[in-house]
Amino acid sequence: MDISIQPLYLLAVVVLWVVAYHVSYWLVAIAREPSLVFWSVGPFGVSVVALREPPVRRLLAQLGVAAIVLAGIAYGTLFLLDPPPIEGLGRTLVGELAAVAIPVAAISLSRVLGIAYERRHPLWGEARVLTGAQRSLATRSRIYFTTAGRAFLRERFGTTPHEFLRMVRY
Repeated sequence: MDISIQPLYLLAVVVLWVVAYHVSYWLVAIAREPSLVFWSVGPFGVSVVALREPPVRRLLAQLGVAAIVLAGIAYGTLFLLDPPPIEGLGRTLVGELAAVAIPVAAISLSRVLGIAYERRHPLWGEARVLTGAQRSLATRSRIYFTTAGRAFLRERFGTTPHEFLRMVRY
């Protein structure tokens, strides 16, 4: 069996995998988080800032949905595209499962390690909102405040989102 890899094509496919994984991961967080203050979209992806630590069930749902989306896209890009980025992969069930499981495991493991780091060094409440806003502004991300986030800013800081971002920026 001769395997042929097209490096630039494979790099583009891997970027697609990472983007699809993170977008689906964060969409579940945005849709299911009652304490969501804001979410931001920037050059380094999507970030979500909530007041409370997310429950384990929601984290598992985020990981599961993102893994399923990634598995579907990985299968499509490796076995349904013509030409594939890696030619010569085994077309047996075991070969296809292994080829799809490797990117799913690698990207999911990186997110699990990020979750473990966040749980080991927790930062919640006002401090999380302040640091999240500063990071988003530093990366030139577009910030979208939720209704609960606007109420939180009025209650805790006595400001509107525009005033809060101007205050955090300086």
